[in-house]
Formats: sequence, C-alpha cells, structure tokens
Amino acid sequence: MSYAFIWVLIPIFGILAGMFKEWLKFREKQNQLGNSTDNLEKLFAEFRQREKALVDRIENLEAIVVSQTWDVVQDKTLSPVEKEYRAASAARREMPPPPVPDSHKAEVLARRLKA
Repeated sequence: MSYAFIWVLIPIFGILAGMFKEWLKFREKQNQLGNSTDNLEKLFAEFRQREKALVDRIENLEAIVVSQTWDVVQDKTLSPVEKEYRAASAARREMPPPPVPDSHKAEVLARRLKA
C-alpha cells in the first residue's frame, strides 16, 4: 500500500482549512454589517418622523405669524380695548367652526331617513 497520496492530501487539507477560516471571518463581518444597517434604518426612520413633526410645528408657527390676530396683537398703535376687540373678531374669522357632535349627526341622519 502506497502512502504517497497522504503527502498530497496534507497540503490540500491545509488550503481548505485556510479557506474555511477566511470564510468564517467573512461571514462574521457580513453579520456585523447587517446589524449596523438595521440600526441605521431604524435611526433614519426616527429622524424622518422627527423631521415631519418639526415641519408640522413650523407650518403652525407660520400660520400664527401671518394671521390677522398676530398683526392685531403686535400693533402698538391700538388701545387695549380696541386691540382686544379686533383680536377677538380676527380670531373668529380665522378659526374653523367647531365640529358637530356625533349625537347631532345621528339625529340629522335619523330625520333624513324618516322623511
């Protein structure tokens, strides 16, 4: 029996072991990058949500600043009584009507169905 083939297998096993070790390192690095990508996606979603909230706040502030009520409140030439009167009338014009309660909607719908 010839043992010459064993001397051929030893370098092949060494090469395969080295390749396996490199593959394990690669898989570990890939897992770490995958985890950091997930963290970045969560962080990005959080920033996008915060940005939307800030944009909403800025739009509200812009609406306040350009409103007629703001102009009346900041007008230094008006007396306090006149300022209060104009602010109240401007606020009434700018504010939407109050929402109709659901019970009232149900009554109106019932009347329509009876008719």
